Amino acid sequence: MRAKISWREGEDGHLVSCDEELRYALAEAEQDAGRQPLIAAVTLDDGDSLSIGLGREVSVLSFVGASGMPPYFSSQGRARRRDDEGVVFHYFGHWTGFPPSAALPVEDAVEAVRYFCEHGELSPQVDWVEV
Repeated sequence: MRAKISWREGEDGHLVSCDEELRYALAEAEQDAGRQPLIAAVTLDDGDSLSIGLGREVSVLSFVGASGMPPYFSSQGRARRRDDEGVVFHYFGHWTGFPPSAALPVEDAVEAVRYFCEHGELSPQVDWVEV
């Protein structure tokens, strides 16, 4: 596994090549998210990217392929009811909102990122919806 994880504006990100390094980088991002909830982008060598929301009681996932063109995918979670308000995270200088239906438990999101890095594809343990 080789991936780059980034969440701070103006920084190139952290290269990670094993599960332990990924978990360390995610923990560092989670610590930064204590100041304001944020999105961390995990990009594989092939250019595919999976972003994860950190710093809230729930998370979200968002996938963009290497081409940057559709289809795009978002997590379809069960962490909140559909009538709850959306979930907002800071993403490289901008606040970005997600529908409440995208929310899933943080532990599930972290495991999905680990799977993405290890297998190079979206986790079958998460429900995905094209956006």
